Amino acid sequence: MNLQIQTQSLSTHFPLPPFPPKPKFLQAKPKPSFKLWSSLSTVSVPPTKTSHKPFPAEVSRTIMELSSIGTLSTLAQDGWPLGVGVRFAVDAEGTPVLCLPQPSPDNRSTLHVQLDQCGLRTPQCTIQGSLTKPADATILRWFDSVWKKRFGESADVDNLYTVDVQRVLQMEDLNEDGVWVTSSDYKNANPDPLRNSAEEIVNEIIPITGKMSTAFAMSTLIWTSR
Repeated sequence: MNLQIQTQSLSTHFPLPPFPPKPKFLQAKPKPSFKLWSSLSTVSVPPTKTSHKPFPAEVSRTIMELSSIGTLSTLAQDGWPLGVGVRFAVDAEGTPVLCLPQPSPDNRSTLHVQLDQCGLRTPQCTIQGSLTKPADATILRWFDSVWKKRFGESADVDNLYTVDVQRVLQMEDLNEDGVWVTSSDYKNANPDPLRNSAEEIVNEIIPITGKMSTAFAMSTLIWTSR
């Protein structure tokens, strides 16, 4: 009984130290979620890619439009093939027009044309067909106008021949496999629309790039980026 009284008296004279308030538990904020995406999984590669490269028929038409000299191969009287250099023009469908004083009795022929340009590649095409002499006077005058447009002079109408195109072998470069082009694809193809302007465009670009190269060579380092 005494112990209880002493305890009560002590509690009245010496108050118990206050207990710290009950801590409030803060609700944890959700961590932001980061999604890692792989380029392999998000970028879908289409099954077929659109090619901006010209078709072999278009390349062949461009070569024939930009060239005026080729090698005509025919069978001589002894049966051996013989190739000679010839000049030629082409009409709106790419039909070669030639001026031949002595054509071969065998009208089967090939006309090989290659486009010489700066660089390592030499695109070329070989037209396979038969030599034909137009009989109609109107057609002859038409082919004569085609010849005059190309060379600036009239041709001997009696020596005008055309190559009836059967098919065309187009090659991107020497010692490469070629692609055969049908006659219809060759005639319906369009040559490069910039074929007559490409040289002028390059001549305009060269002085600009030359000035830029000179300015770069004469430049001085004044500061560097941090």
